[in-house]
Amino acid sequence: MLADFVEGLSYLSTAGYWTGFLVAVFITVPIALIPGISATLVMAIMIPFIVISVSDPVVGLVMLATLTGIDNTLDSIPSILLGMPGGATQVTFLEGNQLAQRGYAAHTLGAVYAVSAIGGVVGAFALAIIIPVIAPFVLAFGFAEIAAMAMFGVAMVAALSGGAMIKGIAAGIFGMLLSTVGPLGLDFRYSFEQEWLLWTGLPLIATTIGVFALPEIIDLTMTRKPLAPKDARISYSEIFSGARYGFSRWHVAVRQSLFGVFLGAVPGIGSGVVDWMSYAFGIFWTKDKSQFGKGSLDGVLFAESAQNSKEGGQAVPTLALGIPGGRAWAFVIVAMLAYGIAPGPRMLEDHADITIMIIVSLGLGNLFVTLLGFGFTRQMARLTLIPYPVLGFLIIPISLLAAFQDTRDVSAIAIVLGGAVLGMLMKRYRWPRPPLLIGFILGPIIETNITDSVARYDWVGTFTRPLFIVLVVLAILMGALFTKFMSGSMSSEDDGVAGARLAPPAGEAPDAPARRWHWHWREEHIFTVAAILVLAYAIWEATTFSFFGKWFPMSLAITGLGLCVIQLVREGLGAETGEIMDIGIRSRGMEGARSAGLIFLIMLLSMLLMTGLMNEGLKWGAVVIATLGPMLMMQNRTGVIGGIVAGVTILILNLLFFDFALAVIWPTPFILDWLS
Repeated sequence: MLADFVEGLSYLSTAGYWTGFLVAVFITVPIALIPGISATLVMAIMIPFIVISVSDPVVGLVMLATLTGIDNTLDSIPSILLGMPGGATQVTFLEGNQLAQRGYAAHTLGAVYAVSAIGGVVGAFALAIIIPVIAPFVLAFGFAEIAAMAMFGVAMVAALSGGAMIKGIAAGIFGMLLSTVGPLGLDFRYSFEQEWLLWTGLPLIATTIGVFALPEIIDLTMTRKPLAPKDARISYSEIFSGARYGFSRWHVAVRQSLFGVFLGAVPGIGSGVVDWMSYAFGIFWTKDKSQFGKGSLDGVLFAESAQNSKEGGQAVPTLALGIPGGRAWAFVIVAMLAYGIAPGPRMLEDHADITIMIIVSLGLGNLFVTLLGFGFTRQMARLTLIPYPVLGFLIIPISLLAAFQDTRDVSAIAIVLGGAVLGMLMKRYRWPRPPLLIGFILGPIIETNITDSVARYDWVGTFTRPLFIVLVVLAILMGALFTKFMSGSMSSEDDGVAGARLAPPAGEAPDAPARRWHWHWREEHIFTVAAILVLAYAIWEATTFSFFGKWFPMSLAITGLGLCVIQLVREGLGAETGEIMDIGIRSRGMEGARSAGLIFLIMLLSMLLMTGLMNEGLKWGAVVIATLGPMLMMQNRTGVIGGIVAGVTILILNLLFFDFALAVIWPTPFILDWLS
């Protein structure tokens, strides 16, 4: 076997390896910077070309592994600089975008590159060490244990909601409930007789963009200001200062990276879960927790270290067992089968050269992109000095186009916009969105794995498995512990009913005891009452499903309904929501925000009308709003120039990427058909 490893390393001296490696890097770099476009899409496009044109399976598989490895470093850039989070960069957005708003974008990215490099190298080394012996551990995680790990993820994110734990748990439950939309067996759940629209359920990319990304972009656009102040620190010295800080935290980065490898090695645990669980893990070991959620550089580093190392973890079940560790690694298995290579326990014996070169390439890819990032970050960080309407009207059409290409159905745009309304309301009424999104991602994992486990072991056998019990108990204990730590460390008003105080009634002395049990209607109740009505409907609708179709959504809806009623009572009795792990509405109260919102709505309606009335209307509507939006909102020279640049950028993206590379079939006009 040693001779096979040495033979694999000999590829480092060949031109073919370095050509394939560099092609993968330079394809991924520009595409990964486009908001809403993931490495998974790039891999899906590249597989046929790689398998057909690259005859050497070592080089071909290394290209695919490199694609997924380096994307984790690059997708932090739109989150920090543009306020455009992806499914796996919510923590980076939450903490990093607030740092960029204070002028520390360059410093933050320098630190991210440093810990990303550490994470990639640690993940590669960990893969090399554990892959020969990891099979028994991975096989110990059956259906029930994977579901328990997913529950653990929801519990951690809900606990991180700070002074809004009830809201956080309820939001996580609502997210899991949203994940049940669509077919299951003979049931078509919560379809509203639109089975054709929700045939595969709510799409992940469209929902993520709608709930988490688009509300931030709209909010920042309505401010009409640059993201960062004029005196923002944007220089190479600031980038290297951030890198020095990142490297100085090497022990923390190694700790988080090893945790990321562990999470990645559990099949079914996605990138978004790794993001939040590694963040929670880092907070647990930090004494001062008061700055998390308010723009903490350490919070960014906790997540980014694990995000890069988790690729090494996800490669473990992929190569050792033939079980894809993540969506991107599923494409690696597809390519392996196309090359006639069977992943599994004999991978080390039969294809040691491929194994060692995937390990080496994961580490090299992160190091290479880190060096590349140091070169172009200064120019990228200057984006934070551009008035945000220019960027917003560039990102908004890209987001809608990305959602459309994911499903190739115009209904994805409706889902994005519906999610954006929900996201804006949650921002407005201070409900944390991260638990909702994590619940949406993990809901199918929990339901599917418990259902499969019950089919094999029945209900008693499922819930009495020793490892399942350990993980559930650990999730409860850790959730309670985090809740105690977070509520005790954040400066907020008391979040309990026992500590709630109402303002003294008119005519009563200020120092008179407050009436503790007098309930008052408050504006915050609007969203809570709406949530109660939705959950009540979900319970009623679930009664029409079969047993296996209703047990999960009904149990979720009943639990969520109880939590929302508790929250309604607490709010009415005067309990205040403490700090939450989310960003409120930044444009609220700003001069001109309402007129900016009106302009945005007009532009959006124009794009939708063009989509519904014209052939290729979506493509040209995106160009129109990118061009006219900045001009109308800013009404100055910067708006005119920015609009022209944004419009040309969208046009080039449509023609070269969506038309030529993806061969997108644009939606045909549908409004006249509806009217007729």
